[in-house]
Amino acid sequence: MKNIFRSLKTKDKIDSVYATSFWRVLTVSFWLTAGAAAIVGGLGAPTGLGLFWDLVLYFTVHVLLFSLTTKLFSLLLSLLPLPLPRIFLSSMLYTGLLVYFLLRSARTTVFFAVIIAVSYVLLSFVLGLVLNFFVQKKFPRKYKFVLLILLTVLIVVLSAGKEEQRSWSDVDIGEPSHLICTNLGSNPGRPGPYNILSFTYGSGRDKHRREFGTGTDLLTPAVDAALYIKAEEWPLLRTYFWGFTETNLPLNGRVWMPEGQGTFPLVLFVHGNHTMEYFSDAGYAYLGELLASRGYIAVSIDENFLNYSHWSGIPDDDMKVRAWLLMQHLLQIQKFNATPGNPFYQKVDLQKIALAGHSRGGQAAAMAADYRRWFAGDPSLSGFENLKIQAVIALAPTDTTIDGKKTRLHDVSYLVLHGGQDADVNTFAGDKQYARCTFSPGSEKFKASLYIGEANHSHFNTQWGSLDISLPQGLFLNRRTTLAAEAQRQITSIYLAAFLDFALKGDKQYLPLFLDWRCGRSWLPQAYYVTRFESGKFVPLITFNRQSNKEKFSYGVTAAAGGFSTCEIAEALDRRGKGKGYFGLILAWEQPATYTIHVSETFRRHRLAETPTFVVFSLANLPKELTEAQKNLEPPQVEVEITGNVSVRLPLSAFQPIPRQFYTQYTILPFFDQIMKKDKYKEAAEAVLQTYAIPLQTLQKINPDFNPDMITKITLYFPKGPGKIMLEKAGFSSLTL
Repeated sequence: MKNIFRSLKTKDKIDSVYATSFWRVLTVSFWLTAGAAAIVGGLGAPTGLGLFWDLVLYFTVHVLLFSLTTKLFSLLLSLLPLPLPRIFLSSMLYTGLLVYFLLRSARTTVFFAVIIAVSYVLLSFVLGLVLNFFVQKKFPRKYKFVLLILLTVLIVVLSAGKEEQRSWSDVDIGEPSHLICTNLGSNPGRPGPYNILSFTYGSGRDKHRREFGTGTDLLTPAVDAALYIKAEEWPLLRTYFWGFTETNLPLNGRVWMPEGQGTFPLVLFVHGNHTMEYFSDAGYAYLGELLASRGYIAVSIDENFLNYSHWSGIPDDDMKVRAWLLMQHLLQIQKFNATPGNPFYQKVDLQKIALAGHSRGGQAAAMAADYRRWFAGDPSLSGFENLKIQAVIALAPTDTTIDGKKTRLHDVSYLVLHGGQDADVNTFAGDKQYARCTFSPGSEKFKASLYIGEANHSHFNTQWGSLDISLPQGLFLNRRTTLAAEAQRQITSIYLAAFLDFALKGDKQYLPLFLDWRCGRSWLPQAYYVTRFESGKFVPLITFNRQSNKEKFSYGVTAAAGGFSTCEIAEALDRRGKGKGYFGLILAWEQPATYTIHVSETFRRHRLAETPTFVVFSLANLPKELTEAQKNLEPPQVEVEITGNVSVRLPLSAFQPIPRQFYTQYTILPFFDQIMKKDKYKEAAEAVLQTYAIPLQTLQKINPDFNPDMITKITLYFPKGPGKIMLEKAGFSSLTL
């Protein structure tokens, strides 16, 4: 502080005019606010030294830069023949440029960075005026006290303020069918009967975490990833930080294991691409502990050394390495399982394995399950074919193309969870992987999707905080409409435990939860949910692709549309207007309209090996593509008539209502959604498909003469407009609950 005030004292005649306490206080105000900006920016670029030393480092850098730049700017301003407060103006310019630099480094747009930089300078100036008011002796203390009270009230009001938003709790979601929710067990999100044994395995030489270093319980060998990471992609700074190179990556894992006799299914969790210096692997302990108590061996693996660092970048082919390293962990556990004297010995059922991943880890888990597509010739993976991956779980996953290929899971159960408030992977990327999952006819394998409107990206991991993007840009995210972290993790726990009970243990008691989330409404936090489900028991009547005929389908099935203003096949698009890889029929109407599917005798004879138990539709409400005035319309009314030897007609809402469109405000101001990130947050909504399963037993209760084996026609009635939907597929399912 003394240096700053000393720098303000100059013998220059012009400066002496402005070297008053007023200008000094204003300059100090900018010194403080610029320091705050430097610290916030530094927290988004950690060094790995720890929070305290990062604060010291970045504030010290700020002090040095402030001193140097203000002197330089002051020297330049002295060339102007004008009586200016040069030090003050220099400090103001430094603050604006610093904020602009920090935001541009975070990849915000130029326009956004300029707006925030200018606003921050103005705010700093106002703060300086307020400080001046308090330090000037000429103002009475009572006025200062009143101003202090007013400022306190203003801060409290702004902190407690909550924007008006659509209340999803006011939407009538109806009651689920008791025929679907039958035989549902107790809350799967609650601990099971097993006591838990927890321990770690690791290299024994980790520099940052004792549990993988000198305190590890089981030692593991290093693995050589040089086939996938070039030496130049692993800079010296990364080697210095971790103490190893790409040729000797460690196998570190946190284990939660049920105590007791017998073998148990194995579940591996892998984190995504968080900042490298902020470790991620401990963030799934809540899931590991729950699953271990319910009879699973759960392992959270460490891949932090593959994550992005502001100082050493990220390996170019990190997605492939993430999947490869996950497979190396499985091979190591296979060895542990065959080695006497360690906790894994003869405890792991290697034919019942599930891989779970978050963000990039979600994609890596799917890639490992489809490993032959990328790793068929890798000798380091010898013996992997003896392991049986039965299921994959993806939490807000990415879905990028790797080596020109994408994962295509076959006869592997798949669950994806995604949040509508996700500001990182803000398009529903896991929906694309869902569409690429296929099953052998009649298989018990299934795929399920849960879209949680208010969920974000980070809350799936307890170590990732509340910001989906790093500082300083994370400060501008809208967290007022985001689901509480504990609530999001409660949902995750319930769905993962329910999914694994069916996928790895064959226990169907929680299957209804995936057909209709309302079956678990007494367990689940209040939120916006959209669910999809499909198994090998599903037989499609109609599906669509780029070359599809809108009226004629396989096995003599036909369809007829009447009264629609739009009836066309189109590819499903994500928020950014990119194709999802699957197609549907777009139906728009202003007046009453109908869509009828005629079921041929050929289809019934050759495709329906079993008596159907459900008629199934998959459709999405598309109000976001209507006019602005129509966006707040109630969801479209749809009625379903199923005709065979008799006809039964009911509203679709009798089985499950069509949800309202969920609109997301990503940033603290709606205007920022348009300018903060190039095109990323511009779309407030995305089309999300929902599955509607109509129990044919319900129709039999209404009319005992109804025969599920004699269905000849299915008609969708749209009695009131306007409306717009995408019909992705329709068919029969012989699923039994």
